[in-house]
Amino acid sequence: MPPIALALLALLPGVDYLTEVKPLMATRCVACHGALQQKGGLRLDTVARMRIGGDSGPAIVAGKPSESPLWQRVAGHGAGRRMPPKGEGEDVNPAEQMRLSEWIAAGAPAPSKETEDPDPRDHWAFRKPNRATPPEATANPIDAWIAKRWKEQGLVPRPQADRLTLLRRLYLDLTGLPPSMAEIERFLADNAPDATSREVEKLLASPAHAERWARHFMDIWRYSDWWGLGAEVRNSQKNIWHWRDWIIESVEKNVPYDEMVRQMLAADELYPSDASKLRATGFLARQYFLFNRTTWMDETVEHTSKAFLGLTANCAKCHDHKYDPIRADDYYRLRAVFEPYQVRYDVPSGTTDPMAGFPRVFDCNLNAVTHKHIRGDESRPDTRRAMDAGPPVFLNFAKVEGKPVALPAEAHAPETRADVLEAYLKEAEVALVAARKHQLHVAVVHGHELADGADRLALELRAVYVFEGDARSRACGHGCLRPRSRER
Repeated sequence: MPPIALALLALLPGVDYLTEVKPLMATRCVACHGALQQKGGLRLDTVARMRIGGDSGPAIVAGKPSESPLWQRVAGHGAGRRMPPKGEGEDVNPAEQMRLSEWIAAGAPAPSKETEDPDPRDHWAFRKPNRATPPEATANPIDAWIAKRWKEQGLVPRPQADRLTLLRRLYLDLTGLPPSMAEIERFLADNAPDATSREVEKLLASPAHAERWARHFMDIWRYSDWWGLGAEVRNSQKNIWHWRDWIIESVEKNVPYDEMVRQMLAADELYPSDASKLRATGFLARQYFLFNRTTWMDETVEHTSKAFLGLTANCAKCHDHKYDPIRADDYYRLRAVFEPYQVRYDVPSGTTDPMAGFPRVFDCNLNAVTHKHIRGDESRPDTRRAMDAGPPVFLNFAKVEGKPVALPAEAHAPETRADVLEAYLKEAEVALVAARKHQLHVAVVHGHELADGADRLALELRAVYVFEGDARSRACGHGCLRPRSRER
């Protein structure tokens, strides 16, 4: 900014702390010097904290901007490093520096009762869940909480809906489809006291309900088909629809949500021989990326966090999260959980068709080590220490401990599973019968000698075939036996 503009700024009325200085601290400084973390022991979310300062003493000297370390750092003066550090935030521009200087020169005035920012670690989302007691006894506890908020907000609920409106709401909410005329007539004709309850149970048990609500899960869990070049898979996986079907079936069977999460993240260790549950690991198989393992792992950490924690932890790949209690160490500890896994295809139960194989994960690289990437740069791994696998620190109340799991042989050799072997045996029996019939057919048609013990099958074949003595049959030169239009 030109010097004349800075001089004009100095002639403006006094700087207002709440509208000009505090927002500046919030956007440039508080991420590193606030409630979540205090680098150098310094906290800058209140004037009282600025006056106390950190390890190097007070951050401001009232009435003396040039002697205040805070102004020196943002202006790039003095012996200290300019703040915010390069690459970690937008510089404080000259106009903002001038306002900060004026405010300090005026004695750094502040509200008489300025409150500190709340610690993000105390946010309800990061606390151990506790079951609350409903404010009053009702048929459904949710109704009590809703009624409580109505009273607090002075709201009056709408009158009870008529039966037709209620039925339409039930169908649209639970299945996404309106009721048919036949369903409307049937419901309106049912005057039993439990008619509505029975209708709800019927809709909850319908496949349409499972399909509707599975869509919400698939949106959150990032379901998508594979893409590639020709037959090459570059992202996601072929036959990922097996995971989609597992989601729908799980909703339809009322599989608890926590069990669904366990299966998606660890069915390969919890249920190594159960193909129906192994399909769930399609969640991790979907994160596959052909060209770069780090990108693959980044997406796994990012979307596992978004799907099950509701947090964008991927910021912590390069630095400690500035507003949530997630450190860079947390990011790489979470990555270490997934570091060994790879993706393969297993044949589903009851078939031997490899093209029907479902994508699943398995621990392939058991000795894989996770190193923290300096500022998120994979070309600069910090090899001084290996990151231990584990959840973010703020989840310590869960007391998660990793333990080795002994897996059966079929976990790494799925073709030895009993159901797969049975399918192969059945396929072999069908092929054997077909081969024997073909051999006998050739023998009967061409007059070859039959093998001992095959006379009965030969007679059966003769019952299926008839001799045709017309010109067409003789044209082949053998007086062929020709099949009827269908077997009998």
